[in-house]
Amino acid sequence: MSKNIFVALDFNSLDEALDAANKLKNQIAGVKIGSELYTICGTEGLRKFKELGLKIFLDLKLHDIPNQVKKTVAAIANLRTVKYLTIHTSGDYEMLNAAQEVSGETDLLGVTVLTSQSDLEGIGIKNSVQNQIKLLVNLAIRSNIAGVIASAQDIPLIRTLSKKLKIFCPGIRGKEDKQDQKRVMSYADFSKIADDKCFAVIGRPIIEGDPLKNIKKIIKSAQ
Repeated sequence: MSKNIFVALDFNSLDEALDAANKLKNQIAGVKIGSELYTICGTEGLRKFKELGLKIFLDLKLHDIPNQVKKTVAAIANLRTVKYLTIHTSGDYEMLNAAQEVSGETDLLGVTVLTSQSDLEGIGIKNSVQNQIKLLVNLAIRSNIAGVIASAQDIPLIRTLSKKLKIFCPGIRGKEDKQDQKRVMSYADFSKIADDKCFAVIGRPIIEGDPLKNIKKIIKSAQ
């Protein structure tokens, strides 16, 4: 099985995150660094993860006026350490296109509907989840970014719109535990529908306890 797991390093300590990454580096495609860890480790910390030979997925979910997002993406791309960077597709085409123009070798991933969201009416969106995903994925396709962030439940729908988009899927679980996410899927079920451009993003089920033992159990569940 090809390496298709990005481990979400949801730590508030750079040393703990590096220790987990070092233990897991031979089992994974890369690491996801969210806003909490990035605030702590900064750009110097990113270099330490790259020195482990890991692809870095920086999950900042950028969403601002086009010029501000463009300048931020350019600054991150110039670091030459980040392979994947998240940006909200709901920022519209102008913002996405501006970001793509300066992304260089950093691949942009457009956030669609968060896996914690199962009802959009509370934030004033009248579309169903599926129709909103279609709208946002089509914006990603139009702006020519590399991929999207979506629930694994949305993979079949997204593949009707694009065969080449990379799909990164949070909310992947070792078993059926949901924690604070609603639209989730087990790694075994994810593996049945994922192609070679789909990646599972897994955090707590791996990093809580013995990371190496946990990930081997999760991988084995899909065999």
